[in-house]
Order: sequence, then structure tokens, then C-alpha cells
Amino acid sequence: MHFFGTVTSRVGQDVTPFGPQACSRLLGALLLVSAPAAHAFNILGSCSAAADDSSPIQLAQAAATRTDAGAGPLRLAQGLRTSLGLKFDPVLNLEPSSSTDTPVYIFGQSISGQTDDQIEARGAAEFRKLGLFIKGDFIRHNLIRDELVAEGDVKLFREGEFYEGPRLRLKLGTTQGFFDEVTYQLVSTGGRGTARRAEFIQPLETRLTEVRYTTCPRDRPAWELRMSEMLIDQVQEVGATRSATLYWREVPILPFGNSSFSIGEGRKTGFLPVSYTTSTRLGLDVRAPFYWNIAPQHDMTFYPRLITKRGIQLGNEFRFLRPNAAGTAAFEVLPDDRQSGTTRHFGSLITSFRPADNFTIGLNVQRASDNNYFSDLGNTLLVSAQRLLPGSITMSAALAGWAVQAQAQEFQLLQDVGAPLIRPYSFAPKLAASRGHRAALGEDRLPIDWNISGELAAFRHPTLAEGERVVGTGSVAWRHFSSGVAVTPKLAMHATHYSTSRPGDGLLTAQKYSNAALGVYTNNVGAAAASSYTRVLPTFSTDVSTTLDRPLRIGDAGIEQTLEPRISYIYTPYQNQSNFPVFDTGSPSLNFGQLFSDRAFNGHDRIADLNQITAGVTTRFIEQSTGAERLRAAVGQRFYFSDQRVTLPGGTARTDRRSDLLGQATVRPRKDLTIDSLARYTLESSQWQSFSLVSRYNPKPANTLSVAYRFVRDSSNTVDVAVQWPVAAHWYAVGRYQQALRNVGGVRESINPGLVEALAGFEYDGGCWVGRIVAQQYAANATQRNTTLFFQIELNGLGKAGTDPLAALRRNIPNYRSINEITPLPSKFDNFQ
Repeated sequence: MHFFGTVTSRVGQDVTPFGPQACSRLLGALLLVSAPAAHAFNILGSCSAAADDSSPIQLAQAAATRTDAGAGPLRLAQGLRTSLGLKFDPVLNLEPSSSTDTPVYIFGQSISGQTDDQIEARGAAEFRKLGLFIKGDFIRHNLIRDELVAEGDVKLFREGEFYEGPRLRLKLGTTQGFFDEVTYQLVSTGGRGTARRAEFIQPLETRLTEVRYTTCPRDRPAWELRMSEMLIDQVQEVGATRSATLYWREVPILPFGNSSFSIGEGRKTGFLPVSYTTSTRLGLDVRAPFYWNIAPQHDMTFYPRLITKRGIQLGNEFRFLRPNAAGTAAFEVLPDDRQSGTTRHFGSLITSFRPADNFTIGLNVQRASDNNYFSDLGNTLLVSAQRLLPGSITMSAALAGWAVQAQAQEFQLLQDVGAPLIRPYSFAPKLAASRGHRAALGEDRLPIDWNISGELAAFRHPTLAEGERVVGTGSVAWRHFSSGVAVTPKLAMHATHYSTSRPGDGLLTAQKYSNAALGVYTNNVGAAAASSYTRVLPTFSTDVSTTLDRPLRIGDAGIEQTLEPRISYIYTPYQNQSNFPVFDTGSPSLNFGQLFSDRAFNGHDRIADLNQITAGVTTRFIEQSTGAERLRAAVGQRFYFSDQRVTLPGGTARTDRRSDLLGQATVRPRKDLTIDSLARYTLESSQWQSFSLVSRYNPKPANTLSVAYRFVRDSSNTVDVAVQWPVAAHWYAVGRYQQALRNVGGVRESINPGLVEALAGFEYDGGCWVGRIVAQQYAANATQRNTTLFFQIELNGLGKAGTDPLAALRRNIPNYRSINEITPLPSKFDNFQ
């Protein structure tokens, strides 16, 4: 064992006090060691001479440096300490070594004792060991009992725990001992406080008695937890208290009694913080969840819920996570709803299972008892707006280079009579396989990409036509790059066969779905639809692109500008498909993302006739010093050589010779400001078909402002403002306002003008606690609105009480940050000295 401050030797010679001969031997040892070894032989202190000597021999003055060939000067610890502070051994780690031969370092203004018995350090004494340091006016280390006693302004650091007090006794081998009248800091919880005694039971387990605990900074005291005893177990990541009471300043406000809690990231069985909300539809809504940590791979949460206008709802959620499986299962029931007089329930099972390599089974089943379950009982806009609940099972595998999938799916439609829908088709089964490959052919090693896929689906519906559809597709493309220009010609084939198993009933559909418009399903009722068909169509396309660049200077900044033109030609011949039924196909609105696509419809029920050229250009401004993209702008348009003839039922055929002009731009003039814009403009009629402008300013955490305007002709016309911003010392305002506009400046009004969602409130940062009060209003369905009030107090590191608005704030305000997360928790080594 090595001692920092005494001789580094395993011989048991007496050095109490260090006489002249002992000092000579020590100096000789120091001067003979090489530079690398010298780190383990530093001495701090003084050697006392014999009684007849006139003055002590100062080691640091006797030999300050020595230079060996190939080695730097050897500096003694006293000089090192005054000039550089703490000296690190080359093998020093931040984690304790598994070896029992862990170096020990002792400092002191005077050091005396025997190297194999007892060492005493006085005056600015320090004891250091991997993962541990102790400071005090006096330190005595008994090597026989492996025990340490420290007195006078003692400081102890171990594994993220920091203690201060007048007296410490510690068994070093077992780290058992006690510390009287301590002030402490715990990194695991971010807390601090005082205790009459700290008892170290074993490594990373501490018992404190007559304890005061808080996470408040010293200059902003607020709450404090007082208890007769607190146990901190960092191995199990749990804490336990006895006879605990919560104080606000000096006023007791809530008795906790005996309780336990989780620290760190560990999980522990017990009650979670109670939450409540108040709303116009539900009244007072209180949840008291109980968490059950069943096993490391399984847990369950029970959440009884009191809804004053509805009754008592019982719910639970089971989660599991294993190497080959993960998922959740949830069920909630509201017996005898006070308003509907019925029992209402919801259940879900979402899981993924991998029984073998390259083989996965997924299950997603969600079902509700009635159409209005979420609009009546949901407490957010997203929950209340759910209309379709999936029920699907999917099996996926990779076999000999093929991606194979089998799937069955059926939806539950939650009908809103104010805005009725027809339930989508279910399929049982749907079988699909695909394979792609990149190859180099011939002596010239021509780069070829080829893909092939097939699909078989049986479509089912309660009232519409049912049938089976078989699809096969294949493509081959040649990638050629020369002189900075990329050319990719491609040939694709699409083959489809369909046969009807049952015709649809229009009258029954109208009755079952509240006279909802048939839309694309017009051909799926009566005798209008073809009973069967076979369709084979080729598609030829060529894509050409290049990238040009040049340097620019804008002010003092060096910029690289790129110019990236792209042009493509696509041809697909016409085939009459006007009486084909539609199962899973839609017509996406034209946007920049699919401008160069060779498909006009998503799905396989329609293959559009295409004879068109698409041209576009993108430019980017890239800052040369940082690589940051300051500007990206793109514009593109399609040019048609023939009228459109293939449409979905109810659709309008295009007769223009060019598409709308599409544009998009993203500007980042500075790292905290982003402006995004998308536009679609019809040149012939000089009309905007869609336009959006979104600006987000986020100079630092919890300072964010977002302003957005979005317009889609015949659909929506909305403004959206969201903010989180400090308005006074420790006060933050939060809010969002989304409004569907009426006729403004000749722009057609939204289909449903009025308030979409509004949220407003304040947050207060008390240093160790946060208060939040937030009000929210949103459209629950086509005819109803809901208003909710949130009020929450969060004691940092202890828990929350009240209604929790955080989910609503994070969903509504881009870049929202909880104000008590702006400053990170202290590091495990913040108190290391």
C-alpha cells in the first residue's frame, strides 16, 4: 500500500518522528526513482530532526528537482501542491479498482507514525483513495484495524455523496462507520440537508437520523422534508423514510409517515403521484395510479379514476420487455356511466414477438365499447379525435433474400354523426413478398438495380363489394454517371387481377353509415363495378440530375452555393379502369415530396396514364466554416403531353398541360431561428392552392416562439401561435392559439371556422419547486368543445401534486422544456476535490 505523505515502502521501519537518517533515506528513495515511478513516491509535510537539531529538515527545500536521462524533473508534493493543486496518479480512475492493492495517499502539514501500524496527519490533512477522499484538521489511519478517524471540519466524498461535519470514524475495508452532525449532498436525488448522524452501513448504503432533506438551493429555501430516519440504498436505487413530514418553510403541511421511494432510474412498487383535472364535460377528474414492479422485465400500473360527472373508472396497463418480445396490454372499464347508463370500456394489446432470427410477429388490437368513448372520456384533443381503431396481426420474415409478410387487419369505426365516415376495408389475409438487388452486368460492369414484388389480398366489408386482388410488379433500372451527370433509365411492369366474391349494397351502406358519402367507393355498390378484371401496364421513365457549386461571400461569411437541377420523363399507356372497384387507393395532393414519383395514386386499384416531364431545381447555401445549411430552396413543376383519363370515382380529370408550381424553402439566418415555407400556385387561375409559413425562434431552453400560417383551398385556413417565454423573474408564460379563419382578404374560409385549440397559462420556478396553472379548450368533435383547467405543484426530486399539463404543453408548444429541467442535475463528481 502506498502513502501520499509518507514513505512508499512495505518495510516496517520506524519513522516517528522522521529523524535525519530517516529523512536521508527518504530523500535517497525519492531521488533514485524514475519519473514514471515518482508519481507514487510523493511526500508532503516535514521531517522532524533529532532533539538536538536546531531546525526541521524540509524535504521540499532539500531536493526540489532532479533530471534523469530520458526523464523529466521530479517535483516533490509540497511544491506541486502549491503550484498545481491536486496531483493525479497516472493510474487514478473515477471508479474503484477491483484490486485489493488500491493506492492510498495521505497529505498533511505534519505526518508521523509507522508505515505498518498507524499514520497521523495534522494540519490541512487529506486521505485519498480511488472513489473516496477525506479532509480534516486531523486524520489518523490505523493500518492494523484498517480504520480511519478524522476530526475538525471533516469533509467526505464517496460515489457522488458529500458529507461535512466535525468527526468521522470509518472502516476502510467495509466502508462502515459514522459521521456526526453532518451536512450532506446526494447527487442521486439532487438533494441536500443535515442530519444528527450519518451511519455508513456498507458501500453505497447510508442511514441518516434526525434528518432534514430538500432540493432547494441555499439562497432560495422553500420546502423541506423532516424525518426521524432516512435510508439511501444506491445499489437497489431505493430510499426509505420514517416519521416524515413535509414542511413549507417552517410550517408543517403534510405528514408522509413511513414511506419508500425510487432514486436514480430504478423502478419501485408503490403509489404514483395523484393527478386531477377539471373540465366542462367530465367535471373533476382524479387519478390515483399504483405501480407494481413485478420483475425486471414486467410491470403493471393500476389507475382508478374518479370522474364526478360519469362515475368511477378502473384501468390497468401491463408492460413487458424481453430480448425477443416487447409490448403493452391495457384495459379500462367504467361501470354504469351516470350519463349514458351503460358500462363503457376500452382495451388494447400492442406487442412484437421475434420467435426466431429474421422472423417477427406483431399484434395491434384496440377496441372501444361505443362510438363516443374517446370524445366523452378523453382529456386531450388527440385522444378525443380518434375515429379508427386498428385490429391487426402481422408476420414478417426474411427468407433467402426475400422480404415476406402476412397480415390481417380490421378497423373499428367510431362514428361521429356530425361528420359520418364509411369504415375502411379490412383484409384477411394479405400476403406480400418483395426482393431487390443491385448488380453489375457484363464485361463493362453495368450497374443495374432490379426489384420484384407480389401481393395477394382478400378484401372484406360489411356492406360494400368484396373480392380478391392479386398484384405483381417488377422494375429494372440502369444507373449511369458520367461527367458529373447522373442518368437513370427505368422500365417497370404492373400486373393486376381482381375477382368479386360478393357485390355491395348501396341502401344498406347508407343505413349503416348515416348516409355518409360513398366517395371513392362509388363503384363498390350495385352493378356498376366490374365483377373481375385483369390489367397489365408498363411504365418507362428516365431521370437526369447533376450538382453544380460555387463559392460566395455574404458579408464576412464564406458560403458554398449549390445548384441541383433535375428532370425526369415518365410514360404509362392508358387503360380504361372507370368501372374497377376501389379498396385501398387514394389520390394524394400534389406536393414537393412526390413531385418526381412515377405513381399518381397510392394503392393498386388505379394505374394512371402518364405522359409527362417533371423539372425542378434546388439550391443550397452552406456555411463553409461550420457546414451549416443556411438556406435550402426548391421549385418544380410537371408538364403534361396529354389529358388525364384515369381517375378515382368522383374525381375530376386533369386537362391542363402543366401542373401547379410547387416551391419550398427553409431559411436558418441564425442557429436559433428557422423559417419553413411550402407553396402550391396555379398559374392559369392565379390562385394559391396551398401555402404554409412556419417560423420558430428558440434562443435557449424554455425560450421558444412559433408562429405559423397554413392554408389549403377548400379545406383549411388557420393561424397558429405557440410560446414559452420568461415574463418576469422566475415567471414563464406558456400558450398556444390555433384559429380556423373565416374569409380573409379574398381567401376562402375554412370549412369549419372557429377556434381549433387554445391553451394559456403560467409557470413559476421556485428554485426547488415549480408551479403551473394552464387552461385549455379544444373541439372534442364536430359539435362539442371541452375546456380543461390544470393546476400543478412539482417539488423537484420529490414528486408532483395536482393536474399534470406537461403532455398538453409538449404537444402544443414546439421545443417546450420543463423549466426545472433547464439546469441539469449535479454530476457524480461535482463535489470531488
